Amino acid sequence: MTARGAVGGFALGVAVTLALTASFGPGPAAAPAPRLDRSGFEQALDAVLERYVEPVDEPALLAAGLSAMLAQLDPHSHFLTSAQRKALTKRPHAGSTGLAVALRHDAQQGPALEILAVTPSSPAAKAGLAPGDRVVRIGEREVDRIETQIEAEVLLAGAAGDEVALLVQSGDGAAPREVSLVLDKPRGKTVTSAIVRDDRGRSFVHVVLRHFGAESGAAVLAAIASRRRALGDDLAGIILDVRGNPGGEVHEALVIADAFVASGVLVRTRGRGGRLLREEAAHSQGSDVITPLVVLQDRHSASASELLAAALQDHKRARIVGERSYGKGTVQEVLGLPDGSVATFTVARYFSPDDRRVDGAGVTPDVSVALDPITPVAGESDAGLRAALAAFE
Repeated sequence: MTARGAVGGFALGVAVTLALTASFGPGPAAAPAPRLDRSGFEQALDAVLERYVEPVDEPALLAAGLSAMLAQLDPHSHFLTSAQRKALTKRPHAGSTGLAVALRHDAQQGPALEILAVTPSSPAAKAGLAPGDRVVRIGEREVDRIETQIEAEVLLAGAAGDEVALLVQSGDGAAPREVSLVLDKPRGKTVTSAIVRDDRGRSFVHVVLRHFGAESGAAVLAAIASRRRALGDDLAGIILDVRGNPGGEVHEALVIADAFVASGVLVRTRGRGGRLLREEAAHSQGSDVITPLVVLQDRHSASASELLAAALQDHKRARIVGERSYGKGTVQEVLGLPDGSVATFTVARYFSPDDRRVDGAGVTPDVSVALDPITPVAGESDAGLRAALAAFE
């Protein structure tokens, strides 16, 4: 074909295409890509059970499938076989490393086990570990092989005197280092308090709450009452210090919030589709709605500490000072299965009184201050405490 003929053929082809398009309109939309459904899943499962080259242990395969599926949902959802559950309940837990950790899954870097808090005088504190450090390996188990939060917690648990070997990446970017921790019985107080003064000579009660355990709320209120009696009319305000507090019993956080809010919602939980499941309201009796408050938090303050901060912030009852908090606020359901195994999965999220989502968002401070990853001591003169004192008008 000559060049002229080739051009003519090309033009004719374009003309035919345009004519067909004009006559019949655009072609049919691409069909949606097929998706795997239960039928396809069951088909594959049956084929594996029936035709795999070696006999398959069906319960073990099903357990592995459930474990992988729940681990894909979020770090707080997991599956335990009957044997794992029994081993976990029989394993001694009297010993402690003094670490509070959180397993995070990063799409690019993979799993990361971050240290949220270190209990003072604990084996972890004596080894120089600090919030913000990351655990790379526990014993022989690399963190990228740990699928759930509970796996990490089990590996860190044991009897007093047991030894746990860690490979830790410090927050300062130094090379990972080997750390050997000998588990010890938990020591130290959950709640400590002191009287501190600002540059103007005003007196404040500084309460440090390291963890929300049983009766933590009552302990905080008792500490405040004791210091209030000592100061009398000289009390200028209260600092609730939850830096490095990984959370714990939500009810105990609400006990504290309720003491300073006379009415309204303190926290609510919402399930699938945002459906309201529960609201916790304040009670007016005995509420202190006058004494100025500051909540001091950092990026490791999580869970119950965030709910306390959010409740006081939304009710305009306290100023929040420090860094954006961690962003952990979920409710789990524990489903026992007939064989003794247990599936745990998230069924709701916590929201603040103004309906702000806490999980994945954290609590934004009113006064932002970059803080060092320290474990606070009541009365200690540090940047965070100075910023908290300055936040009082």
